Amino acid sequence: MAKRSAPSHQVNAVQRRIAVTSAYLRVICPGIDRSKRSRLVDSILALIDGEDRRLRQNKISDGQAVEMVWRHSQCVLNHTGRCPLLIFNKQLAEEINEFFAQEERSRDAF
Repeated sequence: MAKRSAPSHQVNAVQRRIAVTSAYLRVICPGIDRSKRSRLVDSILALIDGEDRRLRQNKISDGQAVEMVWRHSQCVLNHTGRCPLLIFNKQLAEEINEFFAQEERSRDAF
């Protein structure tokens, strides 16, 4: 099976990302050697692309989001007979923060 080569604009974009990240590291870390800078470039780009598997991405499922919003909201019947949704932002934010804090604690346990 023949290998397909990437279009030149994709190759150029990849090379530009590498060059820009390397230039950035030369500015913020002027004392590091070329091999360490190259490893850092790879690590930074992997993080940006979501390819670094060491960092687990915490996500709330659709069902969890719905449950959290329902628990911290209510319908307030107004004088026109309509029922605008009232969301208790502080309590919702606290629950979301607690959700991610629990994820952090469980990850640190391993």
